[in-house]
Amino acid sequence: MDFPCQYCVVRCPTSQGLKSHLSQSKACRIKHNEHNATASPAEHSRPTSEDMDIDAGDNNFDEIPDEQNPDAGFDPPASPDITMPSADLRAENPRKRPWATVEEVEDEDSRWYQHFPEDRAAGAILEKCQTQFEKLQDEQKKAGHALWTPFESEDEWELARWLITLGASGKKNDEFLKLNKVKQGIDPSFHNYRALLQRIDALPQGPKWTCYLFDMEGDELDGDGKPRTEVFEMWYRDPVECVRELLGNPSFTKQAYEPCRIFKQENCTSDKTQLTRFSGDKQAWPVYLMIGNAAGGHGVTMDCADGFVRKIFPILAAYIADYPEQCLVTCCMENSCPGCLCSPKGRGDTDHAENRDPLFTLKTLGEQSRGEAPPAFSEHNLRPINPFWADFPHCNIFSSMTPDQLHELHNGAFGDHIVKWSTAATNGEADEIDRRFCAMTPHRSLRHFKKGISLTTQWTGTERKNMEKVLLGVLANATDPGVQLSIRGMMDFIHYAHFETHCDESLVELDQAWSAFHTNKQAFIDLEIRQHFRINKIHKLKHYVDSICSRGTTDGFNTEGTERLHIDLAKAGYNASNKRQYIRQMTSVHKFGTYLQWAVPGYVAPFEAPISADSNLDDDEGELEPVLSPQSSHPCFTVAKKPGFPGLTAASIATDFHAPAFLDNITRFLDSQSINPRLVPGINTTFPVYKRLSLILPSVPEVGSSDVQDHIRAVKGQPMKLTVKGVTPAKAGQFDTVLVRVSPRGPGKGPTDGLCVGRVRVIFCLFEEFGGSKEPLVYVDWFKPLREPVTGIGMHQVSLSSRNHHQNSSIISASDIVRSCHLIPVFGKAVDRTWDSDTVLNQCKIFYLNPYLRHHDFYVFRKHPEICGGNEDYGVSPQAYWNYSAPTRRYQGY
Repeated sequence: MDFPCQYCVVRCPTSQGLKSHLSQSKACRIKHNEHNATASPAEHSRPTSEDMDIDAGDNNFDEIPDEQNPDAGFDPPASPDITMPSADLRAENPRKRPWATVEEVEDEDSRWYQHFPEDRAAGAILEKCQTQFEKLQDEQKKAGHALWTPFESEDEWELARWLITLGASGKKNDEFLKLNKVKQGIDPSFHNYRALLQRIDALPQGPKWTCYLFDMEGDELDGDGKPRTEVFEMWYRDPVECVRELLGNPSFTKQAYEPCRIFKQENCTSDKTQLTRFSGDKQAWPVYLMIGNAAGGHGVTMDCADGFVRKIFPILAAYIADYPEQCLVTCCMENSCPGCLCSPKGRGDTDHAENRDPLFTLKTLGEQSRGEAPPAFSEHNLRPINPFWADFPHCNIFSSMTPDQLHELHNGAFGDHIVKWSTAATNGEADEIDRRFCAMTPHRSLRHFKKGISLTTQWTGTERKNMEKVLLGVLANATDPGVQLSIRGMMDFIHYAHFETHCDESLVELDQAWSAFHTNKQAFIDLEIRQHFRINKIHKLKHYVDSICSRGTTDGFNTEGTERLHIDLAKAGYNASNKRQYIRQMTSVHKFGTYLQWAVPGYVAPFEAPISADSNLDDDEGELEPVLSPQSSHPCFTVAKKPGFPGLTAASIATDFHAPAFLDNITRFLDSQSINPRLVPGINTTFPVYKRLSLILPSVPEVGSSDVQDHIRAVKGQPMKLTVKGVTPAKAGQFDTVLVRVSPRGPGKGPTDGLCVGRVRVIFCLFEEFGGSKEPLVYVDWFKPLREPVTGIGMHQVSLSSRNHHQNSSIISASDIVRSCHLIPVFGKAVDRTWDSDTVLNQCKIFYLNPYLRHHDFYVFRKHPEICGGNEDYGVSPQAYWNYSAPTRRYQGY
């Protein structure tokens, strides 16, 4: 349980922590007192500031940290049991002022906050103000306009929003608006695309765009043999105005206005994108800014989203870019590390290298520009660039170069190197790897590479991540043990680096995974696959731990997010614009939608969400219905309101769903539940059968803030059919594997204790005359209990369980299912060429339980080494790890 502050984003682990927060945060305390002053008599029964021992005047610190060292006195307490003294204790000794301290919290879904001493007046409120949306609303009222202006109604606005975000060309939009059905039926006030764009241009705008024209000589020569000069245009906005827009946007009400250590990061990002449909081969190089990253260090007064005016000091804290751009921004050659002085020949080592110093670098660049040829210029692998950050206060551009999961991990270390090296290290090389990917068992969260991976020359980041999920299982038993250990270290590193919340222990595990790769990489040299590892993207992994500690978790810096913005705001925005004022038209629709969501009660702006991996889920069963757990009022899973097969006979179920012991298992289940049915089911008895059930995997702060949808299928196969439209090919059945709770988890045991793997064959219900059931039942084929994981790869090995020489199966309640799981076939030294993805679960006898299927699964299987062997090979004592119970600090990002 946590105690959230209702006036900001802070969530405190204890009520005393909430009291301390309200006593230290001036803005929250003002709102708290205002709320109490205007509260109804019923609300006065709630705790007030007096009830919570909050003294508005008792918030100063006698002891102030060293002015030359702002971090002095800002370190966590030595003992995890030390917390902020209560107001009662402060009242007893008013002259004894405490330092700002870290609240160490137990491992729960809460953020770690350390508030800055209030005597520094950080985030001080200067006065009240109107928010952006309040000003817009007042302007509309004074002009006598409706909230939907410049559109005539909500329906017309929705039509305009849909047309603009559709991505269709202006010609296609004109064709649509000229249809008689549209003109005579919908009859919008805009009857062509030009009129629609005029209304879009009338929407509230953000910071002003400015165009700067400049000439640049290219590599091509003109007819006179001189370099051809082209005119380029650079569109830009004042970064301080961008910060002002973001800080004052009422959509972003959950902001912190005073310094506190929460291990969050702000970022600035730039990445060139090719806008292939821009006339004249135009390109855009968008820069996305977040608060705290605008250039400059002079305080500026800004209106904030909570209705107060504050003085803001924007600084450059983090810069997102891919490797060539990082080298360009940091004035380094492209064979260098943008963050440290590691020599080009030392990039494959694990030795420590000195960090680059911005002041020394600027001094060296200045000497080089004056022709003094300083030795450090070549020693530090610099290039002659006048850096834009030279005059930025509090900016260390080298430590601001943050990790990038997409380019450095998925497409970089893994895609460009690991896949190629491991393929070359496999017996049979590319052909064997392809056959293993083709025969991989299916799962809804896993892409199937039906043609293998060797023939594709260009991969997306999503495809790389799907390859990461199974690569270690693909390589098992077909490569050198050192190769497997090295690959495992890299896979673990990638998954730990993905965590959205880190603690001290997970950072140790991240570092150990990195060490495991380097400890075992010699295998590639022994196999003559590599001669060295002097690779930039491999070297940069060394800086991940330091970056997470100083700037926050890597999800806040991943260029996958900014590349998504390139598509949504640049390419799609350009396609939907009039191709002349496209830069200004890109953001208007979204901003107006957020305003209406604020101004109109109950209105929800229908912003498009990214298509998920489950978007192609077969929905022919119709609307889903939540099923309540017997132990709580919350849904534990969902099934369709109407089953996909309303009445299948027991004989049909036994044959089509591969459940030969269906009736016998029903009898056993009824006996185990002490149910005496009025009728005894027989082979002609019909049962309602569902095609799937869906679970909700609870959110894990380390891997995401949202719950995870987990779909489990049990669908019979379909034979080939001859129809009037042609031949419909046969379709294999889909019977997913799951983890089932078969016994309570033992004291001090890991999360997989008491779980067993099963394969779902039938999801059904019993009619009342046969005993009935409050929730669906599931027929499962059992695998043998989980044993110790296989040494080296750290995966559990499972095989089908038999009883009296027949498949061991039973019927369980759907609520006993914990989650779906993925089994990787144990291919051996060479894959059986008769195996394919549709039938391998029937053909193969032994499997590995995949810990890399989802980050949620990785947390369960790898984060608990005493049960999964996760880090035992890395030199961490599992027992010592599991016995660690002290509260830990959290490092988080946005």
